[in-house]
Amino acid sequence: MCYFIEINLTKIELEKRFGARMPEDFQWKPVFFLSGFDFPRVPVVVSSRPETFVPAYWGLIPSWIREENKASEIRSKTLNARMESISEKPSFKKPFQNRRCLIPAHGFYEWHHAGTRKYPFYIALENNEPFAFAGIADEWINPATGEKIPTFSLITTQANSLLEKIHNTKKRMPVILRPENESKWIDPSVSAESAFHFLQPYPADLLKAWPVSRQIASRTSDPSSPELIQPVSYPELQLDLS
Repeated sequence: MCYFIEINLTKIELEKRFGARMPEDFQWKPVFFLSGFDFPRVPVVVSSRPETFVPAYWGLIPSWIREENKASEIRSKTLNARMESISEKPSFKKPFQNRRCLIPAHGFYEWHHAGTRKYPFYIALENNEPFAFAGIADEWINPATGEKIPTFSLITTQANSLLEKIHNTKKRMPVILRPENESKWIDPSVSAESAFHFLQPYPADLLKAWPVSRQIASRTSDPSSPELIQPVSYPELQLDLS
């Protein structure tokens, strides 16, 4: 699954790449490490208003949830949405039909297991360009305050040949959309059935990856530090990514 991403992109870079405006009241800062388990706010492009980024919380809360404690409980289970069941699960079915979104990124992290040890890897496009994960969004209204809270989930699919080697326990990867499919993914006139065909593993030869420091998982690490994506050597790790 995918719970850790990198969005080292400035407001201007995001606006230029995705053709959407950042809300003036949302102070975005580039970041090298974001954990879904922190339920961060991320600027996403939603099908209902593609001209403006929506600062949404990672961890989808279905609009039909009525109790605040239920909302807190479910969001840790909806950081990812499996493409195989996205059209069936109650939490995901309607968002997949009506509220698909683009999640901007520049890279992501997955863990490789070797014996009792885990090794973090950073993955990005071979051309080093920004890209979009396929996502679904929803808007939950807090019953106590009436506040409208936008949320999203990142869609995963089966791993390609590269991610099979890296993410060798789950063998999953996030859905990276091809640039030519991004506008179609968030086009309300494109049916869920048609959109489903975009949820394919990204070609392995268009990605690059290397091991990074285990410090990415440390609470003391600076998420804005480029050191987090610097290659690190683990002499005991024998993994051929070719």
